Formats: sequence, structure tokens, C-alpha cells
Amino acid sequence: MRGPGFFENVVGMFKDKQTPVRDKLLIAGGVVYIISPIDLIPDFLLLVGYVDDFACLIGTVTLFYKTYNRYVRRTRIVG
Repeated sequence: MRGPGFFENVVGMFKDKQTPVRDKLLIAGGVVYIISPIDLIPDFLLLVGYVDDFACLIGTVTLFYKTYNRYVRRTRIVG
């Protein structure tokens, strides 16, 4: 029997009441900031302009990875 896939787990993580609201908001906000054309530091400032995007990407991915793994461990069905 096949368990839930990655995307089912992501949806479940966001619907789960045990997943902290703070984590959900930070992950969603990070994704919106990364894909948004409006930046805190404009990208035309070459290296400095991309540092905020990269820092946001690293922070969002790290938080997502930790939150996702906690969710999967917590909801794993032992059979």
C-alpha cells in the first residue's frame, strides 16, 4: 500500500492544527516574497539585491524542511 505523496503531505501539513500557525505564515510569506517582483532591496543593485532573496530562500527552505519532517514523523502510520 502506497502512503501519501509529497504534495498530499504538504497540503496535510498546512491543514493540520498541530502545525504552528507561525510556521505556516512564515513559509507562505517566504514563498510569496521569493516569487514577488517587489523586493526589500531592488535586484538592480547587483550582488546586494540578490542577497535578500537568497537569505529568504534559505530561511524558507530550512523552516519548510523542519516543519515538513515534524509533520511526516507525527502522522506516520505504523502498520
